[in-house]
Amino acid sequence: MVRHAQASFSVDPSVAFDNYDQLSPLGLEQADALGDEFVRSGVVFDHVFVGPAHRHGQSADAVASAYARNDLIWPDPVNVKQLEEHSGAQVVEKALSRPEYAQLHDAIQAPDSDSRQRARAYFAAFRQIMRTWARGELPSGVAVEESWQAFRARVERGVDRIVEEAGHGSTVGVFTSGGPIGSTVASVLGLDDKQAMEFAWAVQNTTVTEFVFREDRLSLKSFNAQPRFSSVELVTYV
Repeated sequence: MVRHAQASFSVDPSVAFDNYDQLSPLGLEQADALGDEFVRSGVVFDHVFVGPAHRHGQSADAVASAYARNDLIWPDPVNVKQLEEHSGAQVVEKALSRPEYAQLHDAIQAPDSDSRQRARAYFAAFRQIMRTWARGELPSGVAVEESWQAFRARVERGVDRIVEEAGHGSTVGVFTSGGPIGSTVASVLGLDDKQAMEFAWAVQNTTVTEFVFREDRLSLKSFNAQPRFSSVELVTYV
């Protein structure tokens, strides 16, 4: 499972997720470098599955380009809707408009703070609200279409589909977001909702998390492995 490369993320929290579903120039460079890493390592994919977001497809396409440059086979990608990221960004946006979170909102919008300070305040609010969401304790006025628990169940269905379609003995590439990866790791390890969210936050851009699978079992092999990038500037979280 590969987390998408860096998306076009603004450090200004007031527009934090505007056009997020688009790789940044650095993200395109990251994904291309990941493709070169796979090629150098001799990875041959029998199947490729891609989440529905544009950034998922862009990341897979950039990796595919590295295979094409080296005249190597790249399977036709299969879209898996269940690999979409959770709605946490929308949950946070709705919560910050509520009086219960006025203090967090004011810290983000503080007129005397710079963009870096606003970003820190935003992520502090993000973590607090997301943990509340995972516990099912959001204020009643914050309406969400999908709970954290429903998100995890959706991802599990998607992973089950991939395992069933890929079949035993195949090498599978899955391009998605940090949430589905963290949730899958937590499910394999038998961890709870809060721990699943903590794992999701740890997943960096373009990192690889490996599983060994059979029809009835999924085992964790490695988590959040960073490609051997040529520059430290290519290592990013968001």
